Amino acid sequence: MANTTSNTYRDPKDLLDELGVIKPDDIDIEAIAEYCGATVLYQPLEGAEARIIGHGDRAIISVNNASPRGRQRFSVGHELGHWAWDRGKIAFSCDDRKFSGEWTGRDKESVANKYASDLLLPAHMFKPVANKKPVTFETVRTLADSFQTSLTATAIRLVQHGSFPSMVVCSDAAGRKWFVRSRELEEANLWPRRDVSVDSLAHCLLRGTKQTTGPEDVDADAWIDHRDAGQYVVREDSVKITPDLVLSLLWWKDESQLRDLSDDSDDE
Repeated sequence: MANTTSNTYRDPKDLLDELGVIKPDDIDIEAIAEYCGATVLYQPLEGAEARIIGHGDRAIISVNNASPRGRQRFSVGHELGHWAWDRGKIAFSCDDRKFSGEWTGRDKESVANKYASDLLLPAHMFKPVANKKPVTFETVRTLADSFQTSLTATAIRLVQHGSFPSMVVCSDAAGRKWFVRSRELEEANLWPRRDVSVDSLAHCLLRGTKQTTGPEDVDADAWIDHRDAGQYVVREDSVKITPDLVLSLLWWKDESQLRDLSDDSDDE
């Protein structure tokens, strides 16, 4: 039953608590949408992954019925993010590029992506199952299967709430699109390069010289903008998420190297 008592914004965690959701299997995104006044329809869509049209206290969310289930669920969560912030009169059409390429800004698409992540991958549920897991796409796929979420959203969550210093970077042929760092890398003040180094696995994927890559140690200066990065290594795992976008996980398995780079940054 839709909740029509209020049209004010609700934090995703408060919404889950209100509905008595305590484990990932309980996150019934269609039921949550209906509770928020939005009916979800699955149908063929041209040029979009999802659309929302709303007026007053009711909305219709249309989702591409050909997409994988994890993408469909994230699409619904994303459109609910638009509905949460702009409830009343609203119309949005969101394509694959918006779901994959807009995460770290303050624009409406990035805000909607964050809302969907908080709703479908709540930190208090995610942290225990991500604890001590390797920062690889094998881990991401396992967690994405458990939460029925998209690869990109789950990779970001692993970096934010996993146990190890890491970073996720989204790139295209022109260079870095966005990145998310773990708390340790923020404190160390380490930043990814703006370009895509020829020494990275991501470059091979973007140029088509490789179809797939596995986790592999690469020189840290292939990714990190630091004068001494070439003395160290990071574990890179990269995958293509759209025809022109590559997602890369970077993991500092040797945390002593991270401390050294952090000390060098302080001296600059």
